[in-house]
Amino acid sequence: MRTAIYCVSKNGYETCLKIRNNVYKNLHIYVSQRVANMLNLESENVENLFVINERVPILLEKTFDEYDLHIFVAATGAVVRIIEGKFKSKDTDPAVITVDDHANFVISLLSGHLGGANEECRKIADGIGAIPVITTASDVGGKIAVDTLSQKIKAKLESLDDAKRVTSLIVNGENVSIHLPKNIVENNKNCAGAIIVSNRKNIEISKIIPKNIILGIGCKRNTPKEKIIEKINYVMETQNLEMDSIKKAASAWVKSDEIGLLEAMTELNIPIEFFEKEKILEVENLVEERSEFVKNQIGVYGVSEPCAYLASSKKGSFLVKKVKLEGITISIFEEEM
Repeated sequence: MRTAIYCVSKNGYETCLKIRNNVYKNLHIYVSQRVANMLNLESENVENLFVINERVPILLEKTFDEYDLHIFVAATGAVVRIIEGKFKSKDTDPAVITVDDHANFVISLLSGHLGGANEECRKIADGIGAIPVITTASDVGGKIAVDTLSQKIKAKLESLDDAKRVTSLIVNGENVSIHLPKNIVENNKNCAGAIIVSNRKNIEISKIIPKNIILGIGCKRNTPKEKIIEKINYVMETQNLEMDSIKKAASAWVKSDEIGLLEAMTELNIPIEFFEKEKILEVENLVEERSEFVKNQIGVYGVSEPCAYLASSKKGSFLVKKVKLEGITISIFEEEM
């Protein structure tokens, strides 16, 4: 890795030497003219030492793309201003790291994954006894980003935008499968994303939608079907769920003659099951947000949560406990596959 380090103080130069002696033997050191004069460096004939005779931003116009890693022994805020306008894309930008003047902290600033700044940050910190500072969400969460995976196996990303979207799923705790050549990785959990490692230009992908979503629904009397359909679509969309994954819906016995609800289920082609009060009372502990109004009206504290659970296989978990939308309550239970 072609590496350059820049410093503008006496302490900073000591840090440069510390990094070269402990981490990068072929490190190119750039020092300000003032530091070079102060330490009489030009007469010492130090290998790979370059004296800066111009403003650093101007120097970087020449050096930024020549190195894989730039280390600045300077304040991070100052470095942000110095490199402004130099970076272009995360798949081509060099790594940029800052180190404070007394070598207490090493900060990964730019191109943490593809450029390798995060890995080099840890390496430098370990070599000089400093604390690495890494702020990328996947790393601090103990997870791997798609671009990091690509770098580790020395591969190229087909699309940075796709990588960002899948990494976002990983960071947010979604299940993401990985498909490797000559292997089928079995995963019995639903996946919101997939990583495919292949050198084939065209890959045929087939998506199968399991019917394992149970909707629990409650609504005010005389709610029109259009409103019920609109709210179901909204909740399914916000949860990134296919409408075709709905196995059935469920509600309380008092809604078995609710015209709008029945018509909505018919139009959506979703079977609906109704449960008597006694059955709902058996699982009423599932109702977290209890409604005294509903209790006084029909004798139970809630409808959507217990009914969704009762209509399910009982194996799985709630994706949505209860959401209230203009007189309609919806719960979503996802059955295990």
